[in-house]
Amino acid sequence: MIKAIISDADGTLVNTVYLIRHGQYETTIEYLIDCGIPRHDIPNYEVYESYINKSVGGSTRETFEKTIRLLFSKTYEHHLERINFDELDARLAPIQDHIAPLYVHPFHGLTEFFSWLGASKTSMGIFTSGNRRMIVRNFGVSLPVMGYTDLFKADDINVSERLSAFIARAKAVYGIPELTVVTCEEVTKTKPDPEGILKLLDDLNVEPDEVVVLGDHPVDMYAAHAAGLHSIGISHGFGTIADLKEAGAVQIVDDLASLPRIIDGHNSGRTLLF
Repeated sequence: MIKAIISDADGTLVNTVYLIRHGQYETTIEYLIDCGIPRHDIPNYEVYESYINKSVGGSTRETFEKTIRLLFSKTYEHHLERINFDELDARLAPIQDHIAPLYVHPFHGLTEFFSWLGASKTSMGIFTSGNRRMIVRNFGVSLPVMGYTDLFKADDINVSERLSAFIARAKAVYGIPELTVVTCEEVTKTKPDPEGILKLLDDLNVEPDEVVVLGDHPVDMYAAHAAGLHSIGISHGFGTIADLKEAGAVQIVDDLASLPRIIDGHNSGRTLLF
């Protein structure tokens, strides 16, 4: 029986694909120009997007560095000496906060999926390479029914308290028996390292054969495999169907609305996932 689902957040539950791409691109342009790098040496958005798709999966800082090193590795490698990736990453939050209402949306079936978790008494763990504030912001914007759309802006309140409030509210609204979140701030290594998933297993008090991992990126599949768990890929995020299958997904779904039927089928013994 599957008693819990451990899921990635961005690109899996909430549609932050465009927020991540555009937020990092706008931040990069602003920072590189301030560093004195000529605007004509900075690739356009289409080029940047093709590289960030290859780099995303770790923390925002890791994504920045991987993307820009790929961009500048040949023609403009000398510009890399001017870049402090910690300073660049520190500029991201205000830009993403500004554009979040435009770019953050729930993926199709998110509300129904959360309602099913409550109805079926299935627990939920969320593992993300983002931070606590991003979780509060992205889910608050995506699920206005919770009434926490602007909670992420309340920086006078400790971010851990805001995350705890979000978790308690989500459990109350949807009836989810157990909900826990592990961000990049609770681990020493991000995906594909399994540290976050292993922590969630402990927090949810479930055995490996009682859990399935859901994600949109190959690193989610790799992290699940490293933790000894089976994974389901979802095709509406960053990873392609071929990439997800190659990374070890036991099944691919197109949207969140399809997931309850698959889990119920497994638990009833009609269509076993593993």
